[in-house]
Amino acid sequence: MSASTIINLPDLGDVEEVEVIEISVKPGQKVTSEDSILVLETDKAAMEIPASTNGIVKSVLLNVGDKAEKGMPFLEIEEETNEQADNSSEKVVVKEDLDKVEATLNDQINESPQEVSELRVINLPDLGDVEEVEVIEISVKPGQKVTSEDSILVVETDKAAMEIPASTNGIVKSVLLNVGDKAEKGMPFLEIEAIQDLVKKSPEPVKHNSSNKKTKPIAQAAIKKPTYTNVSQGSGSSKHAGPATRKLAREFGIDLSQVKGSGPKGRILKEDLHLFVSNALSSTPSNKGEFAFTQPSIDYSKWGNVNEKPLSKFQKTALKNLHTSWVNIPHVTQHDEADITELLKLRGELNSKNKLKISPLAYITKTISKVLEDFPELNSSLSHDLKNIIYKDYINIGVAVDTPEGLIVPNIKNTNKKSIIDISNGIFELASLAKDRKLKVDQLKGATFTISSLSGIGGKFFTPIINPPEVGIIGLSKTFDSLRLDNGNVVERKILPISLSYDHRVINGAYAAKFITALSKKLEDIEFLHNSFED
Repeated sequence: MSASTIINLPDLGDVEEVEVIEISVKPGQKVTSEDSILVLETDKAAMEIPASTNGIVKSVLLNVGDKAEKGMPFLEIEEETNEQADNSSEKVVVKEDLDKVEATLNDQINESPQEVSELRVINLPDLGDVEEVEVIEISVKPGQKVTSEDSILVVETDKAAMEIPASTNGIVKSVLLNVGDKAEKGMPFLEIEAIQDLVKKSPEPVKHNSSNKKTKPIAQAAIKKPTYTNVSQGSGSSKHAGPATRKLAREFGIDLSQVKGSGPKGRILKEDLHLFVSNALSSTPSNKGEFAFTQPSIDYSKWGNVNEKPLSKFQKTALKNLHTSWVNIPHVTQHDEADITELLKLRGELNSKNKLKISPLAYITKTISKVLEDFPELNSSLSHDLKNIIYKDYINIGVAVDTPEGLIVPNIKNTNKKSIIDISNGIFELASLAKDRKLKVDQLKGATFTISSLSGIGGKFFTPIINPPEVGIIGLSKTFDSLRLDNGNVVERKILPISLSYDHRVINGAYAAKFITALSKKLEDIEFLHNSFED
């Protein structure tokens, strides 16, 4: 007999909620404790969740797109019991019988007059525009049997690594390259005793007595078929691929939705992945905004001592996101100056009166929220298919926080409905959580507009990069003193430089200019600021 067990999600660290992006098994499939069941994703990384026990999958309790958290049930599995374990001796006999069957088949193959073998030298295939690659791994050794799909070498360019298959069935005589060698198209890399037509005429099926419990599993093992999973993509499409192919795709970092399958019913094979990588190596960065490494390879040490430090995971994510945003979005930046002399006076008075330490950023955040109500396009997003503008009835302002790991942009929800005091408390709380790396997923998602403030550091105007799917971002520089004329009198004023970057696909220049002008005027509206302090 067997027992059905419910498996819960393990502790995922500081992440409270994750999204299910892939399901790797289906009901009825046999799994081991190390087999991947789900792939979960946060804003920063993806992780695989194993079965944690051996058995047969009864049901997967989550679906692609579901939000999951620690302790949530995700798998119902039928575990092996002691009774099944007691049958291990029978399984040993089965293995021995299987070995005999294999030996019999091999004898029939060896005796076949139709077997043909020849010694071949296999050359490196065309790798696209890449002229030279480096051998970083050798996957076989002399005397080893291989199939045409088996990997022989792993080679690497400046952009990626890829496996080179044997391209024929046979026995490896020698590998003609070593780890560290430089190789190019057409270079010999494998000497193989190629075997063709191993079994043109299939041997007679192995007879077995159906009443014999020891031989019955042999037939089952002989007809066992590969298990394929249905990989659901975020777009709603699906791709079919075997577990080995899916594993290779994960190793290469390949999105299976981008690969065209050449197998039955469009199933993706290993050859399809190799072709995809080869095409990627030979292609130039597209104009679709896909992230590509374009940094030249330079030996900087020839001019002096250097120290090399790897990018953190956070830095790698930021690098990719910023690059993608800059390539995809036609940025335009509008600059202006706001007179915040009276704002700063009011702040000083209210802080002193209420014994508070509210920063100017809280006042500015409230003011931006109010102006966005009159300029809804800057609080919108483009639809995924770029055919519609999505207007939002809520205003959530993201505030960039400088942390030891880099800039993080949590957001305050419904800032247009909150007082300046509430916004100030929200900014302080988010900044503290960000620096302690304790932000929740919800605090990092859902922003409609972002503020990037350098007002406490310095500079005068800059071009902030938009955080998609937002269409606008405000950059604040350091306030400076300026002499201005007021009714014929020279007066000293506090001036705040403002930089508005906007998505020109949604926002035109006139609209942006009207917004930033309205914002500058609203920052001078003392009555509005005073009324918004506690309301």
